Amino acid sequence: MPFYPPPPAPPRPRNPLLIPGIIFGVVALLLVGGVIVYAVTAGGGKPADQGLTGGENPVSAPSVAPTEDEPTPEPTGALGGLPGPSGSASASAAPSATAVPCIWGVFLEEQHAEQVTVINTGTFQFTGNGAYHRYNESGRVVIDYGDGMHLRGSNGSTQFEYIFEGFISYQFKFDGRTVTYSSPRPDGTETFIRNGHVDYKGKLEARVPPPMQVNCGPVAMSLTNQITTIQLKRTSKAP
Repeated sequence: MPFYPPPPAPPRPRNPLLIPGIIFGVVALLLVGGVIVYAVTAGGGKPADQGLTGGENPVSAPSVAPTEDEPTPEPTGALGGLPGPSGSASASAAPSATAVPCIWGVFLEEQHAEQVTVINTGTFQFTGNGAYHRYNESGRVVIDYGDGMHLRGSNGSTQFEYIFEGFISYQFKFDGRTVTYSSPRPDGTETFIRNGHVDYKGKLEARVPPPMQVNCGPVAMSLTNQITTIQLKRTSKAP
């Protein structure tokens, strides 16, 4: 009797879901990879807070505690073209028709020297210039940093740079000798750089400077306290 080999086994049927499943897995991996790349590169790799760096501000600048807004008296005059929510300021006592406070007007900082405390490093003198101070009788003053006022300092081996952008306004009172500030309204950013590296960038803080002694005249004004000396040139007359 002749021997016949067994017939070959029928081909194993393919799983109809295998190939679509593989394709789906590859697509899912591509989508996940794309999301990761976008998260890393979107906005140049900056955080979602408009490019501001995280962490704590390394600067501890002495100031008095911010206070609540005080009522602003109605202005009797104006300085045109002032930036921000308010662009004017006032004396504590109503002036007579012949005695306009010398602090009223627009001034440009020609010299700014300030003792700045860098946390865990020390206290150093920073110097710079360029901010505008805008005062008149309506009860607020605007300090306008524009595109950036740079204060620079050093401890010998380390170079510091403190940059203020935007503006800050205050309620202020002037008794003829001393100006005091309150109710800060900042709108801008501040950046601290150490040896060319940005240590910190954040929103402009609502610091209130200690009271400052005023020496002013028709063309210039100085503001001084225990940590700061500012020499200003008048650029616009008082109203």
